[in-house]
Amino acid sequence: MQQSTSARQHALAPGLTEFHAVMRTGSFAGAAADLQLTPTTVSRSIHRLERRLRLRLFAPEGRGIVATPAAVELALYAERALDDLALGLQRADLKASPVPLIRLGFIRTLGASFVPRIVAAYRRPHPDVRFVFEQGVTDDLLDAVAARRIDAALVSPPPQREGLTVTPLFDQALVVVPPPDSPLARRDEVTLAELADEGFILAQAGLGTRAATDALFLGAGFEPRIVLETEDMAMARAMAQEGLGLALVPGPAPGDPPFPHGHVRLTDAAAVRSVVVVTASGDERTPAAEFARFVAGRGHLDDEG
Repeated sequence: MQQSTSARQHALAPGLTEFHAVMRTGSFAGAAADLQLTPTTVSRSIHRLERRLRLRLFAPEGRGIVATPAAVELALYAERALDDLALGLQRADLKASPVPLIRLGFIRTLGASFVPRIVAAYRRPHPDVRFVFEQGVTDDLLDAVAARRIDAALVSPPPQREGLTVTPLFDQALVVVPPPDSPLARRDEVTLAELADEGFILAQAGLGTRAATDALFLGAGFEPRIVLETEDMAMARAMAQEGLGLALVPGPAPGDPPFPHGHVRLTDAAAVRSVVVVTASGDERTPAAEFARFVAGRGHLDDEG
């Protein structure tokens, strides 16, 4: 029978786990009950930890104990460490499984439709492959691939980093979603320069989409008036529909349905972002590398039976 996560964390890092349990429950007895130990065992362990760390972590208070300022500070980092340890145990379980595994990361804008479609297409000829998904921003996903925390990532823009294999997938247009009562709503296309006086709803700073739109504005020769920023492009489009500004967002990915309220195409040649799949270099025979080649070979991925 599989042990609980806390029991497995305790096996790997007993002092850290017991300290965190005491902080969480406020007593040696509470921590002991959580960890299925005796209060005496926990008390001795904490005193031993204090000696080794040369830090006073708990002080007597009435019939109980109180955490010292040093313990309160340390507890912030202990919780993060245990969260990472729990994730590591989960990933270790997955690696130990005989079932082929692909840990796939992706940026938010690809998650609603494109990722489910490519995974479904891949699993038709590979039904035994298991996927674990992680959504994030491009830089964080690239760090995760480099550190082997995930196996592949669908990102934009293409990275310039050593140690990564970058496979191009498709170019995705950057488009404008105007308010429904805007004169732009009746147009099929527009140049970005025509919109210099408008207020824009943009991707949040730090996202790959924002890097693409910033470069687009730079090329058009003006600095945009930003009225709203968000990490959710569906929300940006919804805000535009409520008349809050012009949303400048990636258009539908290949094979995705059109936006419900349409969009206006930008005629600027630079109004595009490149989407790629990234894997760690040297892993050409892994399931993730095979997946990358599969997706690149079917970059359009129209719905198929």
